[in-house]
Amino acid sequence: MRTFPFLTNFSKKGILSKALFLLLVAASFSACKEPKNPYVFDTEGQKLKDELVIRQYFRANNVDTTKVVRTESGLYYLNVTPGTGDLIKAGEIADVHYIGTNIWGNEFDNSYNRGSSFSVTVGAGRVIKGWDEGLQLMKVGEEARLFVPSHLGYGPRGSGSIPGNSILIFDMKVLRKR
Repeated sequence: MRTFPFLTNFSKKGILSKALFLLLVAASFSACKEPKNPYVFDTEGQKLKDELVIRQYFRANNVDTTKVVRTESGLYYLNVTPGTGDLIKAGEIADVHYIGTNIWGNEFDNSYNRGSSFSVTVGAGRVIKGWDEGLQLMKVGEEARLFVPSHLGYGPRGSGSIPGNSILIFDMKVLRKR
């Protein structure tokens, strides 16, 4: 059996002391943690931040929250002008006009200014998740405002002039569906 000289300095009656010493050494090694990876994104933490900022926006802008619907994913939907007919379904093509701003009011896109509506196959993943979900809450002729948390928008990477983790607001009008 191999002996360890640093342990032989304990008295014969010190078996308990030896065990305690080894336990402390083992505990000190197990307490060592690897540093946080700076490339790992805290999605749940960002969702919570977005939620708080959106609610703060509602308070600051006197948004009637009794008329706002929050979906399970965290998307907020406000019907501004009711539409007619059936809800838009996944797989249908919707023609929409929209104005996109960030939560601070900076406009980043506007189909009205281009003079051309935007056609999208709903639910096909060709637009941000907030649009795919929000359009399925709308009818033809409807005008709505979508409050899109960053995880349903462009996430931590952003897109073009939209910085990462941006909460987006879209004023949308469904012109027709096909």
